[in-house]
Amino acid sequence: MKFNLNVKKTFLAAAIFGLAFAPAFALDYGGAFSNYTRLKGKNFSNLKLDQVNDLSGWIKYWIPGQEKMYVAAEAIYEFEYDAAAKKSFNRVDIDLLKFSGTWNVAQRPLTVNAGRFIFADYTSLIMNQSCDGVWASCKLPSLSVSAYAGYTGLLNAAFVKMQSHPKEAFKYKTDKAYQLAQKYFVTAADVSVPNLFGSHCALAQVLAAFKLDGKSFNRVYFTAGMNGPIWRSLYYSATATFGFQNYEGGDFGLTNLTKAMAAYYFDFMDLSVNAGFVYASGKNGPFKPFYGFTKIDAYDAFNEPQHTGVLKLTAGATVKPIAKVLAKLDAALVFDVMEKAKYKGFEWNVGADWQILSDAKVGASFLQYIDKDNKDLNKVQLALDGTITF
Repeated sequence: MKFNLNVKKTFLAAAIFGLAFAPAFALDYGGAFSNYTRLKGKNFSNLKLDQVNDLSGWIKYWIPGQEKMYVAAEAIYEFEYDAAAKKSFNRVDIDLLKFSGTWNVAQRPLTVNAGRFIFADYTSLIMNQSCDGVWASCKLPSLSVSAYAGYTGLLNAAFVKMQSHPKEAFKYKTDKAYQLAQKYFVTAADVSVPNLFGSHCALAQVLAAFKLDGKSFNRVYFTAGMNGPIWRSLYYSATATFGFQNYEGGDFGLTNLTKAMAAYYFDFMDLSVNAGFVYASGKNGPFKPFYGFTKIDAYDAFNEPQHTGVLKLTAGATVKPIAKVLAKLDAALVFDVMEKAKYKGFEWNVGADWQILSDAKVGASFLQYIDKDNKDLNKVQLALDGTITF
C-alpha cells in the first residue's frame, strides 16, 4: 500500500501562518494519506515486499480581487521499505509551488504559470516531470501558442529522474531525504490548431534540453502530431518526433520516436478498447538510439528499460462494471530494435479502482512481464493501494 504524504510539515505550517489573515473564501487547503504495497519478484516464488507510505498537504490561495490569479503549493513526505534491498528510505519534496494568472491581452487570454510544476511534452514520453520554470500560453482565434523554460538543478533527485547517457550514469545517495538533481536547462515552444479540418487537431512542438554540469549531453526534439475522430466513437492520436542529440564523448545523430493509438468508446458500461504502438529508434538506418529526457519505463522488465531501441505493440480496455468501479486490462508485445528487430517479450496487467467515497479510493492490480531469452528480466508484481484525502 502506498501512503502518499504530500506533506512538508514545516513548509505547510509556514504557508498557513503566512496566509492566516487572508479572507477565508480565498484559501483552500487539504491533504492526502496514501498507501501502496507491492509484492514483486522474477516469479511467484521469490516475491519481496516494497512498501511506500506518503503523506501530502496542499494549499491554494486566490488573490483577492483577481479571480484568475492564485498561488498554490504542495509538499510530500515519503517513507519506503524495500525488503529486497533490506533498506528503508525517507524522502521529502515540494512538488508544487507556483503562481498562476490569466490576463486579457489584445482581447485574447494570456495564461502564465511560474514556479515549480509538472511540464509534459505532447507525447508524454520525452519529458513528464516537475521542473522550476515559467510557462505562458495564448489563445488566438484559430490556434494556441505556448512557450516554456525551466531549470532542474533544485529538484529532488529521489523524485525526479532524468535520462543520462549510458556512458555517464547519474548516481545519488539514497540515504539523503533531499539531494539536488542533475542541472539541465529545458525550453520548449509549441502551437496547436484545434480545428484544422472538422474536429481534427494538429500540433507541433520543439523541446530542447541542455546539460549544465559534467559532460554535455544536449538533446533537441521536434514533434508533430494529429488527433481527432475517425468514425462515430472511434478516435485516434499520432505523433512523430525527430531528435538531434550530442554527447561530449561522441554519439551525435538523428533519433526518432513515433507513437500512435486508436480507441473506440461504447455506451455499454463506459467500455473503451484501444490499440497502438510506440517505436523508439535504435541503430536503425539513418537513426541513432533515441534517449528521452525524463526516465520513463518502456515496459515492466526488472532492468527498467527506457524508450531506446524498442518497438511496443499495445492493446487494452477499460470498463465500469458497476458504479464507482473502473477495471482495466492491458497487454503488449515488445520487440528489441536496437540493431535488428527481434521479439523481446510479453507483458500484461489487470487491475481495478474503487472510488468508495469522494475522499477515499482503493485499488488492486497484477502485472507480469515474460522475457523471451533472459529469465532474470522477468517480473511479477501484485499491488494494493489506497488513498484518503482530507
